[in-house]
Amino acid sequence: MLAAALGFSLDLALADPAASNPKPQDLTGLSLEELLHEQITPINVLGSHTHLKNQIMVGYRYMFTQMGDNLEGTREVSQAEVLARYPVVHTGMTMQMHMAELMYAPSDFATVMAMIPYEDMSMDHLFRNGSTRTDHASGLGDVSFMGMFNVLGDPHHLGQRLVLNAGFTAPTGSIDQSLNGSHLEYAMQLGSGTFDLLPGLTYLGESDQWAWGAQVLGTVRLDYNDNHYRLGNEYRLSAWAQFKLTDWFGPSARFDWHAWGHVQGADPTLDPNRNPAFDATKLWGERLDFLAGINFYIPNGPLRGNRFSLEGGVPVYQNIGGPNLGVNWLITVALNYTFH
Repeated sequence: MLAAALGFSLDLALADPAASNPKPQDLTGLSLEELLHEQITPINVLGSHTHLKNQIMVGYRYMFTQMGDNLEGTREVSQAEVLARYPVVHTGMTMQMHMAELMYAPSDFATVMAMIPYEDMSMDHLFRNGSTRTDHASGLGDVSFMGMFNVLGDPHHLGQRLVLNAGFTAPTGSIDQSLNGSHLEYAMQLGSGTFDLLPGLTYLGESDQWAWGAQVLGTVRLDYNDNHYRLGNEYRLSAWAQFKLTDWFGPSARFDWHAWGHVQGADPTLDPNRNPAFDATKLWGERLDFLAGINFYIPNGPLRGNRFSLEGGVPVYQNIGGPNLGVNWLITVALNYTFH
């Protein structure tokens, strides 16, 4: 799972002589370049911002997703209906991810980043005989690396820019999570088991009080893993707007469309007749989320350079293979610090 995947940071800028003549505006107290780069992009848009030369960002992100109702296509399916077709029905699932992030800009036009996830998941089951069970899986997920390259626009000035995203994930997450010697569902595995490419393109716009943007990002699976399957390719399209209400606070709104294909191949230990989440051909879907966020920036004092952000939302549309669990709601909290 890639969760997948993602955050924003504060930009502390190099000194600029023009900063000695600040303009009278709501964002007083910032140097000119701090004002220019006071972009607040939503937390979970991977690779949506860059840094100026020699800036370093370290960050922590916590993501929580609650899943509940079973869907088949866009239709909600009752537990009784699922149990009439399978010996088991899933009644809920929670996914938690702790993400450590590191970013560095070797130049004004290139930024590189690494993300290390730790995942913790649980899935609730109800069986035909009335018994219940909760399975757990936790551990290191797939580590991601990405480069962001400014291809149009000047990162030193307000305006519009185009950023090329080029990254990959390494198969560091386990695909052998098991209970009593039997593999858990595909969705309960910690990684894909393959190297995956992360190509994308990000559009950024910024004025004195507004920041906006859009991004298309893919996840391309390169091969089959050791358990004889390959997760479906993923496609993500996000669009957002951020209002810089003050120099330390700004709300944001975002639409996020996410689609993923079915699993190709199959884990031979999973019987698709016993569990709908064991059926590789039913694990496709698409979802449109609406998310709102609040973003706090500390521009001065001993904590200068820190940013705290929270973003949460709900699906407004889901269409998934099934019967399998859909998402009820999700939330992300992040803390980032940028320095030279």
